[in-house]
Amino acid sequence: MRKNQTFLKLETIVNLPKPDFQDEDIPLSKLMIQSRQKRVKDLLSEEYTNKEIANKIGCSLRTVEADLHQIREFSKQWFENESIKDYCYSLYYSIILCDIAIENLQTLFYEHDDLDSKIKILKTISDFEERKTKLYHKISSVQKYCGRLTN
Repeated sequence: MRKNQTFLKLETIVNLPKPDFQDEDIPLSKLMIQSRQKRVKDLLSEEYTNKEIANKIGCSLRTVEADLHQIREFSKQWFENESIKDYCYSLYYSIILCDIAIENLQTLFYEHDDLDSKIKILKTISDFEERKTKLYHKISSVQKYCGRLTN
């Protein structure tokens, strides 16, 4: 049973978001929990205390704290996934830049007749190839890490 049921302002009722029924397989109870958690998150962003939030939405303080814990866990997971994705993109773009540099150095190699210049260019190409190998090892490490997360 709910205690301390509060009346909502008319603007709150009028401005309710329209329900999204894209995934109709979600049980109604889960939709209600998601709706409550969104309301908790919104009220928290308006700087209400946990106790005030509980009073406003008519549930226990423990429920609000559990919702906040779940919201924080979801946020933590989301940030971790985004940071992994960004890191992978940076590795991918670094490999592309190495490939471009190698191609440009190969063009320079064929344009130079001086043996010392050619040796320096070959050394630089070798350095870029070594960097690419290290980047591939990092990608492999990330893939292993992500595999551990899913297992």
